[in-house]
Amino acid sequence: MKYSPIALSLFFWGSLGLGTANAQGVMFEYFATLSPRDTYSSEGVALNSVCAIVQQDRANVHRFGNPDGEEPDPFFTTSERRAMIQGKCDYDRTHHTVDRIRNRVIGFVFVRVYGSGGQVSRVEIQEAAG
Repeated sequence: MKYSPIALSLFFWGSLGLGTANAQGVMFEYFATLSPRDTYSSEGVALNSVCAIVQQDRANVHRFGNPDGEEPDPFFTTSERRAMIQGKCDYDRTHHTVDRIRNRVIGFVFVRVYGSGGQVSRVEIQEAAG
């Protein structure tokens, strides 16, 4: 699998562990398009949390042919790693809602993943311009 120089450099700098005293630094960052197709699981079940939508977005990128044409991240390549997203999302709950994603009110987001040693501690989601 081929990654862009930008994605690789973000992964490299994030992997240096420059972060808080407990070694929970930025692992990597990426931009994502959260589309209505990301609001349904691989089995067609409606998802009811922003964390689950981000997790499904990464599955769509790495496992299901990248239908939104996004640049892959270097980490969420397996279902085990994508499962680390669940319950660790930090976002504006008044702005990032399932309905707003499903209705295309928001879609393009910036995601920053924190952790160390291959373990995710927090997934920060912010709206991005684009």
